[in-house]
Order: sequence, then C-alpha cells, then structure tokens
Amino acid sequence: MSNGTEHIDRKRRRLAGWLLAGAAGGLCTARGALAAGATAGADDKRVVVLTSYPEELVARFQKAFEQTHPGTRVEILWRHSADALAYLRRGGMAEIDVYWTPAPRNFEILKTEGKLARLALDAQALPPTIADYPISDPDAYYAAFELAGYGIAYNPEAVKKLGLPPPKDWLDLAHPAYRGKVQVPIPGRVGFAPVMAEAVLQSEGWNNGWATFAAIAANTDFGGGDRSPDIDDVAVGRKAARLSIDFFISPSRRNANPAAGELAFVYPPKTAFNPAHVAISAQAPHPETARIFVDFLLSAPAQEMLLEPDVRRLPVRREVYAAHPELSARPFAAGNLAYDDKLRRDRQGLVAALFEIALVQPHARAVALWNALDRARREKRIGEARGAEILAQLTAVPVDDNAQRDAPLRRLFAFPDLVPGQPEPPPSAERLAVEARWKTEIRARLETARRLLQTA
Repeated sequence: MSNGTEHIDRKRRRLAGWLLAGAAGGLCTARGALAAGATAGADDKRVVVLTSYPEELVARFQKAFEQTHPGTRVEILWRHSADALAYLRRGGMAEIDVYWTPAPRNFEILKTEGKLARLALDAQALPPTIADYPISDPDAYYAAFELAGYGIAYNPEAVKKLGLPPPKDWLDLAHPAYRGKVQVPIPGRVGFAPVMAEAVLQSEGWNNGWATFAAIAANTDFGGGDRSPDIDDVAVGRKAARLSIDFFISPSRRNANPAAGELAFVYPPKTAFNPAHVAISAQAPHPETARIFVDFLLSAPAQEMLLEPDVRRLPVRREVYAAHPELSARPFAAGNLAYDDKLRRDRQGLVAALFEIALVQPHARAVALWNALDRARREKRIGEARGAEILAQLTAVPVDDNAQRDAPLRRLFAFPDLVPGQPEPPPSAERLAVEARWKTEIRARLETARRLLQTA
C-alpha cells in the first residue's frame, strides 16, 4: 500500500474531531457524585446530562434552564462520541437522564438496543425531515436539537483582491484566480470532511461532483488537509476560501487570534444540513425532569439562543426561521438537498480512498496541467473541443456512478471496526489491486492531458 493510503487509514476516523470538540474541564461529573445522587429519588428535580458539546455552549443552556425552572439542577457528564457509546452500553443509561450530542449513529444504535424512551414531539413546529432526509427519529426516540450547515467560508477582502464576486456555489471555487487560495479538508483525515464531501457529491451527482472536486483541487493547498480546520489562514487573508461547517466561523472560535478578520459564510443552493440530537434514557433516574429539560432544549426560547453570535448554530424549529428573514440558511425551504447520511456511511471508505488517490497524491502534477490549460486558453491555442477533451481527462474519476453503487466494492473499502489497543488490519490483496488499477488509470489520463496540451 502506498504511504498516502496508509496515512488515510491511520488517521481515517477522527469523527469525534471538531464536530465533537470542546474542553472537558469543569464539565465532567465524577462517577462518585452520580452514584451518590442515585439514592436521592426520582423527584429531586435533578437531570443528569451526558454530552460532548463544549463548555461554553452547555453552560449557557444549563444556566437558562435552571433560571426558567427554579429549583432544578443540571449535572453534566462529558464524554466524546466513542467513549460515550461504550459507557452507555456498559450500563451508563441507568446513570444518566439525557443524552445530548452531535453523534447521529450513536442514537440509532441506542434506539435499536431499546435504550431510549419515546419523546412527545410537535411535528408541525419541529419538522422531522429536511426534504426527504429524516433529521429526527421517525419513531420519536430521539429528536434533532440543532443543525450544522456545510458550505464555503471565505474572506470577503481576499476574494475582492482576486477580482472575483463572493462565491455562491461549489464550482465558483474552481475559477483560476483562486489558484493556491482554497483549503479543502481531506476525507479520512478530518472528522467533518466525509459529510463535507458528500454535500458536494450528493448535490452535484457522483460524476459531476468528482469533476467539481477535481477543478477545486487545482486551486487547493492540501498542506493542511490532514488537520482539523484551521481557518486562521482564511481569516487573515493568506487563503481566500475554505470548504467548511457554518459554526467554525463563529466569533468565539476566532477571538483568540487578534489578526483574524471578518469572515463570511455561504450555503450553496443545495447542501447538507446534519443534525445533532437529544434523547432520554429508558432507565432515566429522573424521567420527569428529563422530559422538562428536553422540552426546554426544543422550545422556541432555547432555539433562539442558538442564533446568538458566539453560538451560531442552526435551529430546528420552523418558526424561528420565519422570525428571522435575515438568516441565509433555509434548511426547510422547498428544493433543498435530501441529504442521505446512510449513503455517506455506506461509501465513506470508498470516497476517502478515491479522494486520496485521485486528488491528493497526483496533486502537483495535476495542478501543473491545469495551469498549462489556463495558459493555452488565454493564448487561444486551443479550441472549445480540445479544451473539453483535456478537461475530461483532468476531471474523470476512476470509479463512475454505476461502479460506486456496487455493494462489494463499498465493503472492500469499508473502515474496519477497531479493537482498542489492537493495530488496524492490513488492507486486503484485492483492495491493493483495485487501488493499483486506479493509479494506473489516473497516470494514463494525466499523460493523455499532457500530450493534448503539447500538440495544442
């Protein structure tokens, strides 16, 4: 296996990553305190909440709830996604009342195992879907609390200096003026990148989506693509734009950098909105207070709190959007993308491997060819037909739409379930052979593009 593919396999699932990032200090309730509280009875007006949200967000809602419901007390236990799931499956459901976090798969597993209590949800105020994509459980065992929207973070002044209007859609970042000025997170290396990739692939379609990525990659500096998103380069103008999540540009995430400038964020016409959820344990020691707490999180006043400048998350109540016409995000508007997260999970390993092999590894050679194509166009040395022929070579992906639907191929690249402390299993000979074919095809396409440019 090439070093590049080994690298994505070593780092491939930072899915706790930035979506689940936050400081644990001050939030972790000791197990002893939980055990001591368990004898206090079910009507002591406490609620024990397990979350991975950062302290500044949790403390805000904790304080608001306790002020709204005098005499209640919110106790917080903080754990990342994978640790939380293991803890809850070991018996933690009897120690906590509410599970509140951005980890959709965890809620599905806990529901399947019968560990969640059914909620009473107002489907009119709390839409259960975006387009056809369920954001809350159809059986009401967990509910969406907020949405993360995917799109383009950009520096308006840096974009203006390039002589371009603000970007509005993914393909806008393919303009040659952006050469070297775009950041793109690499799926398999950064936690939020798989959904980011699917936002493009599902909105554009598989073949067109990869062509869009190839064109954007020509302008991309992949140097930071294996890190969690550092938008300082965009904020200070060293880069002009980045594929990102909306809440990464909130002021609270940039206040530590005095050189950071104003950033803007645009949601392409069709993009992904991924939910975070809240649920009640079927074994909740304080079930009544738990329901009051969940009702509060989903209430209009709490949903309004998500719009505060240093929170900047997207609500899930329809009425909040009606009250705020200034919001650029309109997840419940007609015509939005029916994002499919199951599809993302099914082909996540395949997409990560293709991205690495088709876009990252041959990046330097591909950029040189894109530059040569730009020069040939400016100098009018190629016609429209020859230019289209070269573009076809530079933007094709070695797995087309029909091939990517093949379930055995997806399984071949599926991420293995890891046992803590055990090394990751080596790739199969079959997978290595498929990757070798991809690399051969990509080299051949780039060579064809080079020859076509030479004869222009």
